[in-house]
Amino acid sequence: MNLFKIADNLHAKLVDAGVTFNKDGYPIVPPKMILNEYSEEMIPYEYRHTCRNPQKTILTHFANDEFLYRRLRCLDHDIEVFKSYMGVVGFDLSPRIGWNLEQQRFNLLINQMVNAYRAIHGVKILPNFRIGDISTISALDSFPSNALFAVGTLGCSRGYISINEILLKTKILYKRPKGLLIYGKLKKEYQRILEEFGIPYRVYEDYKSSCFSRKQVS
Repeated sequence: MNLFKIADNLHAKLVDAGVTFNKDGYPIVPPKMILNEYSEEMIPYEYRHTCRNPQKTILTHFANDEFLYRRLRCLDHDIEVFKSYMGVVGFDLSPRIGWNLEQQRFNLLINQMVNAYRAIHGVKILPNFRIGDISTISALDSFPSNALFAVGTLGCSRGYISINEILLKTKILYKRPKGLLIYGKLKKEYQRILEEFGIPYRVYEDYKSSCFSRKQVS
């Protein structure tokens, strides 16, 4: 897979569609295509058939990069799938802290171009609050301030709590989110920050934990 060709193709399609880009090169997702309400469920794309009410369900892409690379081959197919659901969380290729800065920015660029491409084809987007290191924060300019944002906590490294606390506070000050939809467990350290800043939030149990809980009850 040639990610540069995919990025170049997406960029050309967005430009042809009249999508604008910010000063750092990230596309602006049309505001009318931003989700602005909480869902009943958040379910990974691969388990979408298990949801009870698609119109009240947001699909997620909190998965490893290998799975996401495959989705890049199926963008138009997936758009038709998403239209049956409430919407989808922003694409989530990794911009890991500590990686080469150009790699972080490139992955975030692909994420935001995928989001914009889906949006111009009628898919509602729940903005993803994820960035790489602090210098990549302008990627969040793809979305309006005072919007709802999604956060995936699966796989968060224990060794980066202090760094993530700083990042979370910075992102809150930068975007002033209306609220956060959190997929996975919410650590006490982060809960304390959200309450300190008065940010409403809702926690959605991850799919595997939810399945385990149901088995325990039955």
